[in-house]
Amino acid sequence: MTDIAISAKVECSNGHCGKSTEVIINPIKRKVTHFVVEDSSLPDYSTRLVPVEKVLSTSQDLIHLGCSRNEFIRMEPFITTRYIEPEVSSEAKTYWGADSYVAPFVINDSAPNIIQEEHVPLGEMAVHRGMHVDATYGRVGTVDELVVDADCAVITHFLLRKGHLWGAEDVAVPIAAVDSIYQDSVKLTLDKKIVKALPAVSIKRHTD
Repeated sequence: MTDIAISAKVECSNGHCGKSTEVIINPIKRKVTHFVVEDSSLPDYSTRLVPVEKVLSTSQDLIHLGCSRNEFIRMEPFITTRYIEPEVSSEAKTYWGADSYVAPFVINDSAPNIIQEEHVPLGEMAVHRGMHVDATYGRVGTVDELVVDADCAVITHFLLRKGHLWGAEDVAVPIAAVDSIYQDSVKLTLDKKIVKALPAVSIKRHTD
């Protein structure tokens, strides 16, 4: 088995590509389908949706891709931005005694509204480090990494980070214990006592 690293460095066959920010999973098959890689030096949008088939190897702080940087740049962006021009409002009434006086005015908010969209493939979900994890009776920690079977890319566990700062530790939660994933949280079928009893696992990164 291997860890699917989030916030890891990503290397293409001919150079640096950025860092991983999210993992895209198929919740029915419990498989990883894509990585999201962020690189602020990209010519348009700063993220790319990378198929898991492009991954040669992973460690706890490094992902190697079997493609060139040019191939990586041509992949589909994960987050795109669009701008919506604001509406201009006019016409208001001001009343003076029994007579009314119509005073037209214009609110000119020229700054466009900025909308960011995540391009998650249909029927799949995005998982990122720091997502809240809730047991049946309250919050128990955050998502740290995913653990997959290297032979078939099936997710077997996810690493749950409990505690704060120097007292933090990771425990491996079976993926079968996940009841649902919605927006920024993961819901478990386990209660807090069971989660608390899970043994800690050792995770060592170069940044730790």
